[in-house]
Formats: sequence, C-alpha cells, structure tokens
Amino acid sequence: MTIGRNWGELGSLALYHSSRSFWMSVYKRQDRKRRPWCFEFREKKNIYKESGFATMKEAQDTEAAARLALKQQKTRLEFSQIVNQRLRYVEAYFPNSLRQNITRLKKFRDWENLDISEISTDMIRDRMIQLSQEMTNGNANKHLVSLRSVFEYEMNNGSGVLGRNPCRGVKFLPVKKFVKYIPPVEDVQKVLDLAGELDRTYLLTIWQLAGRVREINNLTWEDVDFTRRQVRLWTRKKSGGNMTPRLVDMNDKAFNALKFAQWNRNPHSPYVFTNPLMAKKHPEDPARWKYDYRDKFFDRLCRLAGVREMGYHALRHQKASELADRGESLPYIRDFLGHEDISTTSLYLQSLGIKK
Repeated sequence: MTIGRNWGELGSLALYHSSRSFWMSVYKRQDRKRRPWCFEFREKKNIYKESGFATMKEAQDTEAAARLALKQQKTRLEFSQIVNQRLRYVEAYFPNSLRQNITRLKKFRDWENLDISEISTDMIRDRMIQLSQEMTNGNANKHLVSLRSVFEYEMNNGSGVLGRNPCRGVKFLPVKKFVKYIPPVEDVQKVLDLAGELDRTYLLTIWQLAGRVREINNLTWEDVDFTRRQVRLWTRKKSGGNMTPRLVDMNDKAFNALKFAQWNRNPHSPYVFTNPLMAKKHPEDPARWKYDYRDKFFDRLCRLAGVREMGYHALRHQKASELADRGESLPYIRDFLGHEDISTTSLYLQSLGIKK
C-alpha cells in the first residue's frame, strides 16, 4: 500500500478511471485482464491505494484492513491521557472538586496504560463489583460518576476516537434510601464545648449560616458586612458551574462568632478562617491558607463528646430543620440554603423527614 498524492493533483488520474464513480474506493481497471481490482481512499491529505486483486471482495477486505490499521496507528490514546484531560478541565472550572475526582480515579489507576478502546463495559462492571466490597454502594457509585465523566469529556471534546461511552449499560449499585441525620442541638453543643476557640467559631459559623463547608472555607472578609449583618456566600452548585453569590443574614450567634474571628484574625490572610499550619508551610502563598485540610477534627470531637459522628453537612441539616420548625416559608428556606429552585428545597427537607 502506498501513499499517493492529494486530491488536488488527481485530475488526470480521475479521468483515467472514468469507468468508476469518483467516490467509490474499490474499482475495476478496464485496461487489465488479470487481477484488475483496486482500491483507493483518502485520509485527510493523503491517498492510500493498492492494486492487483483478482476479485472485488479481496480488494474490499484488504481496504478494510488498511483502514483499520491506519485508524489504530493514528488513534492510540491511553486512559491516563483522557483522565489528565478531564482533570485539567475540572481544575479550571470546578477546582473544589479536583481533589475528590483524583481520589476516585485512582481506583482505576491500573488501567492507565491501556488504550481506551481496550476498556470494556464488562471491565467497568467488574470493577464496580470489586469496589462494592471495599466501600459503601453509594460511594462506589460516585466513583462510577467520575469515571463516566472522563469518557464523556473525551467524546465531547477529544479526538473523536471514542464512539461510545463504555460506562453505558453499567447500572448504579443499589443504595438503601434513608432519612438524613439531624443532630440534636444538645449534641452539637457538647461538641462545641470541647472545641478550641477557632474550631468552635468555625463550626458555629457553618451551623448558623447553614453554609456548605466549601462556602465557609472560601469566605473572605470582603464578604462579611457587620453593618448590615449579612454574609455573602459563594457556591458553584448552580447550572453552568459558575461561582454564584447569595446573601445570608447573621443571627446573634453568627454575628458574635464572626466578630471573634475578626478580633483573632491573621492580618495577612484574606480568609475569615485561616489554617495556621498551611500559613506556616506556605508563607508566600496566601491562596493556600484557607481552612481546608481539616477533615478529621470534627469527627474526633464527636468521639470525645460521646455523641454520634455527624459531619459538617449535618450542621446544615440541623439549621434547615430549625427554619422549618420555626415556620419559615419554603421560599425563605430556599434562599437561606442557596438552592436554585424551590423543588430542590422541598426534596431536601423530605430527605430530612420534614414535610413542608
């Protein structure tokens, strides 16, 4: 098989083969009695052709093999490549989700040198069964979501090699639905009584503002207005993934907590809550000083207090429950929690066992 000239130089050749349709890749040469069948096809600017076949089927089979070999040669794409492409996209558009995605995709690291065409639906299904033995079904399903997004990103933005997402047909593992935990106020108070001053202020702020932990970690002093007693929280939990603000009123507990944080602030940090270890480790990079990397201290305090481990989001549940019990309207609770539409708030309250 030889690479011919580009189509623009084929004028005489096209006329010479005028007995065949111009767009047909397999044709019969009229000037040959023996082995007259040939094929010729274009790939971008190159012409691939071969002649001397006794039958049309022989020419067609050889052409098909040539196209396949060309495709395999051209489109070798390893799993690690598309994972890195997806992670770069997440880092640019959803930076708060980057660490989570990296952690989940590490469970598929043994596939990193495989060509993406070698990763089958059966392989993914088997891996999901394996993950279900290592973690909860709900957590395993989150790994599937991250993996599916890698292939989906390649299909929509990549080389066009992948014709089908191999995650299609892999069902989520069954998850038992349960009412989300709302910690009693007494249990929350026991934890706060044991916390250090900065940690107590941090937990109080999450609780009283019903903030998502990332919203509080990203909170800067520019977003705190003591005069109007309002805090501006920023979230990506909106359509399109853009950072979107919402204003939340401070009650007395939130006001006093943030005042304490202001009195004890790091004067060089833009963040309301600064991780002192990160400030010491990266003194020239204030962007890394926010209160991330504090995942374990809340669980430890719960164990010390002798109460059920609750997690940061349970404080948000507790505040939502308080607002509903107080008789606040559904639109008010929606705005306070930062939901995009009222149906989300209704479902959220139902998941807490609250009918509104």
